[in-house]
Amino acid sequence: MLITFLGHAGFIVETAGALVVMDPWLSSRGAFDSAWMQLPCNHHLAPLVREKLETPGKERFLYVSHEHKDHFDPEFLATVRQRDFTVLVPRFHRSELQDVFARYGCKRVIACEDGHEVPIKDGYIKLFVSEQGTNRDSAVMVRGDGQCFLNINDCKLHDRMARIVAEEGPIDVFSAQFSGAIWHPTCYEYAPDTYASISLKKRESKFEAVARTLEVIQPRAYIAAAGPAAFLDPAQFHLNFEKVNIFPNATQLFAFLQQRLPLGTTRYLEPMPGDVLDAKSLEFTSTSPERVTPENFKAYLQDYAKRQESVFRERRRNLLVAEVAEIHDRLRTELQRKLDLLDLHERVGMPLYVELTEAPGQLLRVDFKARRVHVVAEIQEEVRYTLKTSAADVGRVLDRKLTWEDFLLSFRLRLSRNPDVYEPVLHGFLGVEIEDMREFCEGIRSTESQRERTVVEAGGKRYSIQRFCPHQGADLSEGWVEEGRFLVCPRHRWQFDLEAGGVCAQNGSSLCAEVLPEREEKPQAPAVDPQPQV
Repeated sequence: MLITFLGHAGFIVETAGALVVMDPWLSSRGAFDSAWMQLPCNHHLAPLVREKLETPGKERFLYVSHEHKDHFDPEFLATVRQRDFTVLVPRFHRSELQDVFARYGCKRVIACEDGHEVPIKDGYIKLFVSEQGTNRDSAVMVRGDGQCFLNINDCKLHDRMARIVAEEGPIDVFSAQFSGAIWHPTCYEYAPDTYASISLKKRESKFEAVARTLEVIQPRAYIAAAGPAAFLDPAQFHLNFEKVNIFPNATQLFAFLQQRLPLGTTRYLEPMPGDVLDAKSLEFTSTSPERVTPENFKAYLQDYAKRQESVFRERRRNLLVAEVAEIHDRLRTELQRKLDLLDLHERVGMPLYVELTEAPGQLLRVDFKARRVHVVAEIQEEVRYTLKTSAADVGRVLDRKLTWEDFLLSFRLRLSRNPDVYEPVLHGFLGVEIEDMREFCEGIRSTESQRERTVVEAGGKRYSIQRFCPHQGADLSEGWVEEGRFLVCPRHRWQFDLEAGGVCAQNGSSLCAEVLPEREEKPQAPAVDPQPQV
């Protein structure tokens, strides 16, 4: 088995009988409205991937894990002309990926349920699907030539790893995300020390999740992939050089792993785009024209930004007053339509204010309790959530050039909340598409309806808790305890304080933890000598 690294979360896996291209993100315009660029740059690999997909011989597959545009690259895929290959996508409730590839004109599209196995010569491809609320993702395993590669990219399967290994057998090469891919705290208005503290905690939590997964599966090699992007927009360029943020590099991860798992036998690998790994020997063939190192990182990004300057010139445009007014009206309509479909509106304890930078005196106030959106001149409450962005940027969402989630991941907005507490329904209101709003609400109710309980031990006590995380349903029997009292969710690393009834301090959700009485040890009967002395 040969594994070619394409950059970010992309791979080509070749066995004797099959070729699988995974999440090729190669467009020179990056992703999320060009806010994210591939790091290192991998645009030169587009001809290679097209050739692999278009060349007959082996059975060929294209796998796309989920909709995020740093994994699903429609611009590159449109350049592939010969499409006599099979597309593998996860079967989500939201059918966007299936619908896109149904029109793509390929040999066939297989929409895979969780655990769906696709046979190939001397092996198989298997997808693992995870869908909780707005979080839709999948992972892929390829077994062939006597080797096994598991690529979970961004998919949070940490609570399922033990079962996967028990069912599938040894895994030779493993790859998983280790860097942040969310807008918190990057887009939030925090004091520098608060921002650094939150970022560091998130970073260490992500590292710990990778370490625990490596402990469970014990692969021969771990490939550090789905790492940080390059932020080349002049307004975002500083993100590349922050001392502490949620975008660590592989060098920082490996330093953590070497301390956390000092006796581990797994090799830690950081390939460059184009490098080829022999899964049996774990030897690399390097084809990358350049290598990014800590020493040349700053110069590399400065040069990369110069090469991409035209992308950001093209997207900048000053809007007329009438255009801003039109976008303002359309945004108000869009938010009202979302609100009309949000039947969990009563749960949101604060209003949302949305401000366009070009219209500072015309804030849109989303009143969840009254279920209406109206215009106000200023913020009226101390307890509130705010979003500030430009009309030009949000206009792309209204024009359906971006999804709401893509827009949030573009980082072209500023957010604040008081109190600084995660509101899951409000969070979903912002990120979910109109057509998915009802399903989002149903997903929350479904998670809450799971009443099964389990027992955990912490600090010398036994607790009965709800088995499934109230956030997105992760199995907490696969979690772990920190500081003798905090149960950590294995999927998103939420911490639940068992000594405080299982409450999560960040958002107030609870596992309804109850202390169990200590086990009573039965008194042992005195030993009886089968042949008593006379």
